[in-house]
Amino acid sequence: MSTLHLVRQSAFASNDFAQCLSVLDHQDSVVLMDDGCYNLKHSLMDSLIKRVDGSVNINVITSHAQARAIEIIAAVNAIEMSDVVELTFTHKKVITWQ
Repeated sequence: MSTLHLVRQSAFASNDFAQCLSVLDHQDSVVLMDDGCYNLKHSLMDSLIKRVDGSVNINVITSHAQARAIEIIAAVNAIEMSDVVELTFTHKKVITWQ
């Protein structure tokens, strides 16, 4: 069963991102939004990218990253807020980490 994980908090301020990664499964998707964009600069992101073999889709909302002056790295898909709506329909469950 695929799950869409909406990560809204920074791993620098809470352990939500670490908890998300602990339950991440094949064919899940992660969307970094709001302060979750700061996770692009956290060491947990490095471990996620190394762990992912193409079975987990990692996304960031472009305007949220730009508002925080966070550069989007190559391993992450830049998406718009409207794309999140589509993702909610292509996954069985949605979990918001906030």
